[in-house]
Amino acid sequence: MRIFKQIVIAVCAALAFAASIHAQSPAEGWTKVDPTELKNAVELFANDKAALAVGKEGDLNATTMSWGSIGELWGKPIVTVVVDHSRYTYSLMGLYDYFTITAFPKKMNGALDYIGSHSRKTDKNKIQNAGLTTMFTELGNPTFKEGNLIIECRTIYEAPIDVDNMLDDDIIKMYQDNKLKHTMFVGEIVNVWKR
Repeated sequence: MRIFKQIVIAVCAALAFAASIHAQSPAEGWTKVDPTELKNAVELFANDKAALAVGKEGDLNATTMSWGSIGELWGKPIVTVVVDHSRYTYSLMGLYDYFTITAFPKKMNGALDYIGSHSRKTDKNKIQNAGLTTMFTELGNPTFKEGNLIIECRTIYEAPIDVDNMLDDDIIKMYQDNKLKHTMFVGEIVNVWKR
């Protein structure tokens, strides 16, 4: 029994060491900041481009996002993202407790256009094909070396968007005409890094 215990401890130590080699914290070249220092959400989501990433090493995806908000809810700093049910990212959002939002300099717009218009279902290497380099936070969540802002979130609420609860005729028409299905995810901001 004692030998078995030593083998288990050795295997766990080896796995932890291997994980530490692959998990590249944004600490190098990045500065941790308070969520209150985040830029205007309209600017971030509507004018700039950002990527939503979810998963773990070996099972992750990212997509371009433009629908979201940053604020405070239930006494917590939060990010709200809206994900289309047809996206592979949507299936991963239900499997993992965390996600990241990564903003990029304008020179990366082509890469973000690529990940937003290609599905991992058919393009297994879409992140690499877009010219992006995946790295992982200390919590093991995916983000990108080319970014200039990382917001790491823990999902605390999710709900499908229901057309029956909409009050704006233009939005109702958009959903009905395009047969859109989205889910809103609220993430508590647990870390923010800038560079």
